[in-house]
Amino acid sequence: MSSSFWDSWFKEEPNDSCLPSLSRKQRVVGFLTLLFAGGACFGLSFLLLPILVLRVRKFVALFTLGSVLTLGSFSLLWGPVSHMKHLFSPQRLPFTAAYLSSMALTLYSALVRRSTILTLLFAICEVAALLWYTVSYIPGGVTGLKFLSKLCGKVTSKSVEKGLSGVV
Repeated sequence: MSSSFWDSWFKEEPNDSCLPSLSRKQRVVGFLTLLFAGGACFGLSFLLLPILVLRVRKFVALFTLGSVLTLGSFSLLWGPVSHMKHLFSPQRLPFTAAYLSSMALTLYSALVRRSTILTLLFAICEVAALLWYTVSYIPGGVTGLKFLSKLCGKVTSKSVEKGLSGVV
């Protein structure tokens, strides 16, 4: 890979006050390790999908741990201070707030309240916030998502109208 690729990944990496002595190689190894661990948690949580009704709290705990590890991997790569500044910048704040609050409420309902219904509700919110958060990083992602949702809505309504007109 060219040096410009690595420079673009590390462009926000000033000497971070939290991890000043880590080299680029150590940051990349830590990033890949946490990213792999997060992916493993996501994978294990999806293995529980067939028995989700019986083990919803375990699914949610693994899924949320995967989210935390994945966020931690990017903090390690970019530097914790730089990553937090990025996450809480004005244009990222709505996505970050939705994602972090949904994770916190999911864990609270699963581990403290032990409410399956609340856990399931907040888990759905967490997945939606994760999708919204991820799409927000794609250039034109939110605009494209709005366009696609309007398009799907129109196609669905026309299909329903056509189906209902044949019935009546």
